[in-house]
Amino acid sequence: MKRFYLELCVLAIASVLLVFPGANLLSQNIDTRQVLVINTYDGSAAPYDRATEIFRDELQSQYGETVVFYTMNLDIRRNDPEYREQLVAELLRNTYVKTSPDLVFAVGPPAIRFWINYRDLISPKVPLIALTRDSSLNREDLRPGDIARLTRFSFSGVIDHILQLRPDTSDVLMIYGSGPMEKAYAAEAHEALAEYSERLSIESTDGMTLSELETRLTDLTEESAVFFAILGSDAAETVLPGDLGLSLTRLVSAAPVFGAIDTQLGAGIVGGRLIQLQKIGIDAAKAGAAILRGEAVDDAWKIFELGTPVYDWRELNKWGIDIDRLPAGSEIRYRPPSLWEQYANWIILAAAVVVLQSLLIAALVIQRGHRRTAELGRKKLSRKLIDAYEEERRKIARELHDDLSHRLARLAIDAGMIGRDSSSGAQEHELKNLREDLARVSEDVHDISYRLHPSLVEDLGITTAVQAECERMQRYTDVPIKGQIAEIHERIPKGSALCAYRVIQEALNNAVRHAGADSIEIALEKDGQTLKLKVSDDGRGFDQPQGTSNGSIGLSSMQERVGSMGGTLNIQSTPGAGTTVSAVVPLTGDNT
Repeated sequence: MKRFYLELCVLAIASVLLVFPGANLLSQNIDTRQVLVINTYDGSAAPYDRATEIFRDELQSQYGETVVFYTMNLDIRRNDPEYREQLVAELLRNTYVKTSPDLVFAVGPPAIRFWINYRDLISPKVPLIALTRDSSLNREDLRPGDIARLTRFSFSGVIDHILQLRPDTSDVLMIYGSGPMEKAYAAEAHEALAEYSERLSIESTDGMTLSELETRLTDLTEESAVFFAILGSDAAETVLPGDLGLSLTRLVSAAPVFGAIDTQLGAGIVGGRLIQLQKIGIDAAKAGAAILRGEAVDDAWKIFELGTPVYDWRELNKWGIDIDRLPAGSEIRYRPPSLWEQYANWIILAAAVVVLQSLLIAALVIQRGHRRTAELGRKKLSRKLIDAYEEERRKIARELHDDLSHRLARLAIDAGMIGRDSSSGAQEHELKNLREDLARVSEDVHDISYRLHPSLVEDLGITTAVQAECERMQRYTDVPIKGQIAEIHERIPKGSALCAYRVIQEALNNAVRHAGADSIEIALEKDGQTLKLKVSDDGRGFDQPQGTSNGSIGLSSMQERVGSMGGTLNIQSTPGAGTTVSAVVPLTGDNT
C-alpha cells in the first residue's frame, strides 16, 4: 500500500507539471482542444517518439486553433508494468473527473491496449486514434468514432529482401531490446521465420547487454546481415533514447544493417520497402483535426502498405551491394552529386563572367573610362586576396615562432661561431653539440607530427592511448611517470575521448618540459557518464593568477577543449609546490 501511494504521488506531481501550463490557455481561449498522448515508454523511445512528434506537429497545423497536449508515460520497461498501468489509470480517472480530453492518441500495442482496457474507467466517450501494425489490433476492439491507422509488416519479407541483395548471406542478427514488448516481438519474429531455419542462422539479441551486443556485432562475417528492429533497453536495463540504439549498432557492425521504418533511412540502414511512418503520422493528424472540428471521418480503419523501395547510396557503396540487385523502381538517396550538379552554379557563373568580360572588352574600346573603373576594381580584389594570403601566413608564423624559431636561431649562431674558432678541438665540440641539437629538433618536429594525429584514440581507445602517451613521454625524461589508468571497456564517444586525451597530453608535456619535477602522476577513470582525469607533479609550479592571465596557449587550449564539451577544468598550482590539472569530461559528442 505504501508503494502504491508513493508511486501515485510521483505520477500526480508529473501530471500537474504537464497539465498546469494548459490552464491559462483554457481560460483565455474557449476553442482550445485537449489531446491526451499515451506513450508506451517514456516519450523518448524510437520509433514511437518520432511518430508522436509527427502527429503533434501536423495536428496543430491542420486544426489551426490552439491544441494542448497532455502526455502520460506507461514506461513498460519498468518492473511490474501491469501494476504501473493501474496507477496511471487511477491518476487519469482523478484528473478527468470534471473534464475529459477531446481526443486520445496512442502508438504501439501496449499504449493502445491500456486505453482499450481502462477507457471506461477514465473517459469512455473520448475517441481514440491508434497507430500500430495491422496484426496487433482487432477491429472489434474499437468503438464508433475511433480511428486506426495501421501498417503491414512481414518478417519473411525482410529476410527475402536481404537475400535478394546479398544472396550469400548465411546468418542474420536481429536487433531487439530486452523490454517486455521487444521480447514479444523477438519471439514473434522467431516463430515467423522458422521456415528459414535450414537456409539461415537467425539470432535475436533480446537477452544481450550492450557490451555483449557490441562484441557480437564486431564478430560478424561477410556472410552476415543485421536487421535492426527496436532497441529501447538492453539486458542490463540500460535505456537508449531516440535513435541511439541504431547509431551504436551502425557504428560497430561488421555487416550491413537493414531496418523497417522510413525515418531510419539516412541514420544507418541500407533501405528497402519501409513502413511509411511519416505518411501514417500525417494522415492520423488529419483525421484527428477532423474529429476536433466535429467532422466525420469516413475511413476509420485504414491500412498502409510498405512504401516503394528506397535506399541509402552510402550504405550500398560501403557494403558493396550491387545496384542491379535492387528491386525495380527503387529510389536511391544520399548519392553524391555529379560534377555538373555539384558545380553547375560555378560553371554557369564562369560562363557568365566570360560573356560579361567579352562585352566589357567591346565596350571599353569605345569608352576608356569604364575600362579604368574595371581595372581599379580588379586591383582592389587582388589586394584583398593578397591580404588574406598574408594573414594566413602570419597565423602559421605565430604557431612556429614560440619554440622552433628560437632554437633554430640559436643553432645558426652556434654554427657561425664554429667558423671563427681556430681550435680544432673546440670545433669538434661545437659540431658535436650542433649535431645533438639538430637531432633533438628533428625529434621534436617528428613529435609534433605524432601529437597532431588523433588516430590512436579512435583506433585503440582512450585507455590504450593514454598508456602509450605515458610510455612515449617517459623516453624523454628520467622523471618517473606513475599512471593509475582504469580499464575502460565501454565505447567512449569520440569527442569526449579526444578531449580527455588532449588535456592529459598537454598537462603531461608541461610537467615533463617545464615543471622540473621529481615525479609525475596520472589518473584516469570512468565515473558514470563522465571521464575524470588528473595530472599532478611536484615541480616548481607557477603563480596561478599570472599564469592564467598571460595568454598561455597550452592552458587556453585545455580550457577551450573542456569547456566546448560542457565539462570542468581545474588547475591548482603554487610556486615551489607543484601543479595539479584535473578535469571532468561528460560522455557526449559524436560517436561515429
